[in-house]
Amino acid sequence: MNCDGLKDDFKLVDKVDFFVQTNTGNWEKDRKNIRDEVIELFKSEEAGTGRKEKSVRVRYCVEKTCNNEIVYLQRPTRLNKGFDFTVNVKKYKFKAPTEKNPKRETTTPRHDSVYLELQAINKQNKKHSVLMGEAIERIYNCEDPSEILKDGKIAQLKNCYIGSVEYETLLKTIKWLFIEQDITYWSFSGRAMFKNDIDKNVRF
Repeated sequence: MNCDGLKDDFKLVDKVDFFVQTNTGNWEKDRKNIRDEVIELFKSEEAGTGRKEKSVRVRYCVEKTCNNEIVYLQRPTRLNKGFDFTVNVKKYKFKAPTEKNPKRETTTPRHDSVYLELQAINKQNKKHSVLMGEAIERIYNCEDPSEILKDGKIAQLKNCYIGSVEYETLLKTIKWLFIEQDITYWSFSGRAMFKNDIDKNVRF
């Protein structure tokens, strides 16, 4: 099972390769389709009967990389507002510095973690940075990372790392952060909020 090795105090649900973004040329429809599919999954959860051990805690394994990293969604979150979820990875460490701990790392990357990884790629390898920018643009437009990484020049990003984080993991994490924004901020600009911030923070 793709979820093997994750904490056993959560219900583990294997959905690797189940949610594939598709670009049909109708961006609003495409992002709504993937959003609705994820919401339908959450709607199928059993109800809890109370807090702590009486609550229903679920981890959905949604992506696997060529190096066996797993991207998974965890519910509920600390805020626990409706369909909230966190995007997590099994083993790789994203940069997540704080004022008190500038070397802090996390397996639950936030937007700032993504900016830092992309900025590091930009400093380390300009060619890879340009390709990552192109891949992110395509993911934003509802192409799936699994398909993009089969594409000639972008395929060379497979098995490349920035620190301990492989590029493939980073791209698949970004996909799910886009989906999370479409679920949480659908009434506003959804994934565009995150994409605009990537463009402000990273020069590809």
